[in-house]
Amino acid sequence: MKKAILSLISFFLVLTCFQTPFAEAKGKPHVTKEEYLITLLDELELEVAMYEGADVPFSDVSKEAIPYIEAAIRMDILDNTLGAEFGATRPISKEEAYVLLIRALQLEPSNLDVLKKVRDQRQITYPAEVAAALEYGLVVLEKNNKLRPKTKLTRTELTDMFERLDENFERLSIVHTNDLHGRILPNESNGEMGLAKIASIANSVRESNSESLLLDLGDTFHGTNYVNFNEGEAAAEAMNLMGYDAMVAGNHDFNFGYERLVQIAEETLAFPLLSGNVLKTESGNTLFSTHQIVQIHDQKVALIGLTASDTPVKTHPDNIKGLTFTDEVEAAQSLVNQIAPTVDHVFLLTHIGYGVDRQIAEQVEGIDLILGGHSHTTLESPVKVNDTYITQAYEHGKAVGVTYVLFHQGEFASAYGQLIRDYPGLTADPEVENLLDTYKKEVEDALAEVIGTVPERLVGAREFVRTQESNLGNLITDAMRDMTGADIAFTNGGGIRANIEAGDVTKGDVIAAFPFTNTVIALEITGEQLFQSLEHSVRLAPAENGGFLQVSGVQMTYDQTKAPGERIIDLTVNGEPLDKNKTYTVATNDFLAAGGDGYSWLADGTLVIDTGELLSEAASRYIASGQPIPPVEGRIQVVGQ
Repeated sequence: MKKAILSLISFFLVLTCFQTPFAEAKGKPHVTKEEYLITLLDELELEVAMYEGADVPFSDVSKEAIPYIEAAIRMDILDNTLGAEFGATRPISKEEAYVLLIRALQLEPSNLDVLKKVRDQRQITYPAEVAAALEYGLVVLEKNNKLRPKTKLTRTELTDMFERLDENFERLSIVHTNDLHGRILPNESNGEMGLAKIASIANSVRESNSESLLLDLGDTFHGTNYVNFNEGEAAAEAMNLMGYDAMVAGNHDFNFGYERLVQIAEETLAFPLLSGNVLKTESGNTLFSTHQIVQIHDQKVALIGLTASDTPVKTHPDNIKGLTFTDEVEAAQSLVNQIAPTVDHVFLLTHIGYGVDRQIAEQVEGIDLILGGHSHTTLESPVKVNDTYITQAYEHGKAVGVTYVLFHQGEFASAYGQLIRDYPGLTADPEVENLLDTYKKEVEDALAEVIGTVPERLVGAREFVRTQESNLGNLITDAMRDMTGADIAFTNGGGIRANIEAGDVTKGDVIAAFPFTNTVIALEITGEQLFQSLEHSVRLAPAENGGFLQVSGVQMTYDQTKAPGERIIDLTVNGEPLDKNKTYTVATNDFLAAGGDGYSWLADGTLVIDTGELLSEAASRYIASGQPIPPVEGRIQVVGQ
């Protein structure tokens, strides 16, 4: 943490940069509430530029303060239900200052005993925050053991507060990404920053604090043309250049087959790829290193990796054949038992989802921090569960996590931080940008070929294809059915990843919509298995579900208010009632046919056709033929909404 955080001279210089009321405050002995909040976030090195012009709930704050107010609300430093006025120009009391500081740092007292020696403790409104400020030495009592919490904060006291923060704590800065899904290039319309801008964020954090880490929480190497065409090489090379310190293997990082992921880890990455619960089934040995130990402020910190145990239903089963993914909570307990005695602190790098992260925090002792991915959860600042802090940074590079870990007298004290999003002043790192431009040109030259035209947008956005019938879902299943001559066809909505816009369609457009290397096959299954599949498809409705099926040759109505497994109330196959005893031929993809997305019974079907053709090729052929685009025509209908 930088020394001499705040001096009166520098503070006054900062104030001169602002319009009134800041300029008018020069020379005044007390600090206004607005001044304090701005100073607090600046000194804690929290970024606010992305919140310029935000719509904040307070009517009495200056234009300069608006992004600070918005940032503080998002990080739960401020309560946005306080009323129409913030009290911006009112002098802030000492207690108010302590409260905002402790909330920002996410510190908690070990107990409230420290307040017993405070002679005027009855004047304290926020005992927990004040106790934490006293316990960690951020405030000292006067000689008569009085705190005077309601008195106005002076500029000298402001200076002293931040000097104590600098003196009493050591800090580790962590920049973390998760679920990039191949979004290595910027996409301004989607808010995707790309790795070159993420590199600039990481560089800025490193410049401020040499004790810093750059970590990735998985699902990075697959997902867009720019990584799929080179099987993750572009992302890996860029991450090397950025100076990543470690990453955990995500389920979709296995999408090119686990041998390819091992190859990337051993031949390309300049940093460790971790996972403590992915085992080689035959030997029982872990596929990757279980953990990495880093030295921070003369303390040993173990970074332990965990991968989602549902990976076998989240990637093609052939991609992980010969591997076993053990239970995450059990693996965490075992690894912590093994590693914790050899280090000072334990951090988990997980790609298992926020819900499982919370289970681990609730059940496994000895973990200070969990940096997570997989569920695409947006945590604006770390969340504390028992004694463990958990954080996750949304998806696709739309946000980057910056988490600050505080150590007090060698002990883990807290984790605070934020999500940084794109903003006009954020520039791309030129070295990373140049590297990615080379890969971009190679890929785009191959993908620029126009294969046909479509008169309307083909809808492949996840909120549609994972919850309801879409015209792109109808197109691909019709194409699969035509290719195989099957009675029906279905494919999982999670395998459709983008819209195809009206007009000329390129090979790249289709691959972006169907990025996985899944092939079209045909199976013979029973009517009972078909019914089971369709019930499984809608079991989570109305929630988004990657296993939601897009269909051809099927007309179904389901009631989402009924219990899962009992939702379908009407079902026909090509206009005839379903016969559960009949054998039907279904065209699907090899992922589902192998039991992916939980459709385990499909693995019992009889293979009748293996086309060897990718879904993207089937879609390309359909579009190139000029056939009419099938509309949304009621193949899937829902009641009980």
